[in-house]
Amino acid sequence: MNLQEQLHRIKEVMGILKEDEQEFIMLPMDYIKRPNGAVGTQGFTSESLINLVKHISNVMELDLPEYESVKDMIYSLRENPNAIEKIVEYVKNDPVTVNKLPDDTYHLKDGNHRANLLNLLNVSSVPTIISQ
Repeated sequence: MNLQEQLHRIKEVMGILKEDEQEFIMLPMDYIKRPNGAVGTQGFTSESLINLVKHISNVMELDLPEYESVKDMIYSLRENPNAIEKIVEYVKNDPVTVNKLPDDTYHLKDGNHRANLLNLLNVSSVPTIISQ
């Protein structure tokens, strides 16, 4: 069982992802941003975001350099459309999960780091599963 399958199985067991919710939609980033513009910053550290990019690089077979800071990483990735495409593809395999709120906005339930990374890379929409 590969990593994506393991994540999928863990989400099923935890009730985060149900079999009938496997399809994702591309939800505009602005729909999951908070009024202050923040998205996915819960538990965020520079090290965790750099580690996420390292992990994605390994899984998606990207040859990315080591990064000293998030700022350097983001500027470097923004100059690499192929890397951004691969990162989005990775998130499509493990979409973020949101709950729709009564005011038609969305609360991030799972995938804060992935959503934050896409936001920092100026990706306009996020592979998302809307949970009930």
